[in-house]
Amino acid sequence: MKLVTCLLYLIVLSTCSLANAESKKVLIVETLPVPIVTMHTQYISAELSRLNMDIELEIYNGDGQSERIANHISKKLVCNCIDLVITNGTLASKVGKRVLKGKNTPMVFVTVADPHGAGLVPDKDSTGFNFITGSIYSVKRGTKFEIANQLLKGKQTDIGIVATTYPSALTDIAKLESISNRYKNINLVKRLVDYKDSNDMELTDTYLQANEAVISVQSEVDFYWSVNGPFSEKQSFVPEISKIKPVLYGANVKSVMQGALFTVIPDVHSTGEQIAHIVKDIFSGVSPHKIAVRPAPRSTVAFNVKTANQLGIVIPYDLLSIAGDNVFQ
Repeated sequence: MKLVTCLLYLIVLSTCSLANAESKKVLIVETLPVPIVTMHTQYISAELSRLNMDIELEIYNGDGQSERIANHISKKLVCNCIDLVITNGTLASKVGKRVLKGKNTPMVFVTVADPHGAGLVPDKDSTGFNFITGSIYSVKRGTKFEIANQLLKGKQTDIGIVATTYPSALTDIAKLESISNRYKNINLVKRLVDYKDSNDMELTDTYLQANEAVISVQSEVDFYWSVNGPFSEKQSFVPEISKIKPVLYGANVKSVMQGALFTVIPDVHSTGEQIAHIVKDIFSGVSPHKIAVRPAPRSTVAFNVKTANQLGIVIPYDLLSIAGDNVFQ
C-alpha cells in the first residue's frame, strides 16, 4: 500500500513539474502608459487569456525612458525569467531589438508605425532578425488626407504639426509631407522638438518645449494635426491644444471623444487578436522570421460631430456610416 501511495505521489509531483515547465513567461514592455499603448496591452492580454494558453504575463511600464526599458529586459534575461517579449511602442521595440539580439528570446512588436524605418524588419543586406516579428500600426496616410480634404471641401488650409523627434513621429511627418504635395490647398507648418528621455526631468522638459512650439505656430495655422508619437498620445494633448486652435486629426479614438474632428487608426481589438495568435504560433514552434509583418486586418474611423458643427463642417453620411458607433458629440 505504501508503495502504491509513493508511486501516486511521484506521478502527481512529476505532472505538476511538467505543467510548470510548460508554463511560458511573457513580458509586455510598454514604451509609456499612453492610451493606444495601454489599450493594445489590454486587448493582447484578453486574447491570450481567451486562447487559454499556459502563460505567466508581466506588464512593465518603461515610462518613455530607453535605459529603464533596457535594464528591465536585461534583468529578466539574467534570471531566465522570460520566454518571449512583446514590445509595445517604437522606443520599446528599438531597445528590445538591441538587448535581445543573440539571446534566443523571440520578440513581437506592436504599436510601431514604421518597423522598417525603426530597423525592426530586414532589408536585403540585413542579418540577425530571425527572432523578431510583429504588427504594423499604420493606416495609409493618403486615406487620412483624403478624408480631411473631403471635410474641408478643398478649402485653402494651413495645418500645424508639432511633434518631438521620436522615431515614429518623424516617419509619420515625412510621409504626410510627401502626400500633402498632392493637395495644393493644404499647407503643413511643422515644428520639431528633440526627444530626450534619459530621465524624468528631461522627458518633462521635452513636453514643455513641445507645448511652447504649439503656441509659437498658432498665428500661422487653422488647425493642428497629431502624428504618431508620445506627445500626441498624451491624454492632455487635445484638451490643451484645442484651447489654442481646433485639432483636425487625433491620434486615437479617445482624442476624438475629447474634441478632435476625426481619426483613422488600426483597429485595436483586431491588433490584440493578431498579436496573441502570433505568440501562440511561436510557442507552437513557428520561427518568428517565418511570420509576416502585416498591419491589423481592420481599421477604426471616428468623428466628433459637435466639433464639426462648431467649425461649420458637414460630415458626409457615407463617412458617418463607416464610423458606426464611433461618432461622438
